[in-house]
Amino acid sequence: MAINRRNILIGLGALVGGGGALVGTGAFTTVSAAREVSVSTAGDGSAFLQLGSSSPYVDDDTDGTLRLTLDADGQGSGEDAGFNENAVTTLTDVFTITNNSAEANNSVQVGLGSSSTAVPETSDLKGSVTLTVGSSDSSEDVDVTFSVGSLDSPNTPTLDPGESVTVDVKVDTTVSSTGANDSVDLSIFAVSTDSTTTTTSS
Repeated sequence: MAINRRNILIGLGALVGGGGALVGTGAFTTVSAAREVSVSTAGDGSAFLQLGSSSPYVDDDTDGTLRLTLDADGQGSGEDAGFNENAVTTLTDVFTITNNSAEANNSVQVGLGSSSTAVPETSDLKGSVTLTVGSSDSSEDVDVTFSVGSLDSPNTPTLDPGESVTVDVKVDTTVSSTGANDSVDLSIFAVSTDSTTTTTSS
């Protein structure tokens, strides 16, 4: 038996704060991309923090949203669609995070977090985060782990402009139902090594 089909939507907007951030020139100090997860990413390809994917589990909608579909075959069709119950499945290179800054010397350190608009210090960035996502009828929970770099060795890499890092995903259906929300947040942070200005996307 397979779990019900779920999507992970990760939305990317823009909030500017502190120090007169130089959005027009492509300079930024910190970026926080809030992800709304109904076990999902919305990416903006022209944003300073760019998300992209060639994974069969990810569709690029016409509105620029990346939709991560948690189905066994990545397509979500037929009775066999969905991850097996009481199993752990790993997906590699599910999507990429790119430093899309126009500033040649604007390197950023990338990490993950749970729902938050507060941008952490580089020392507080996490290479991996696990979210428990419920179903609309509270019948089943799924633990979804996002890891920057790899599941075995998550890290918080520093990216120069144009450089990218991949994100792996682990789907664990062995967890007991706790009535978790079917919509939770994942935050992807990029913190500049130059702290003169601050930009937050959420």
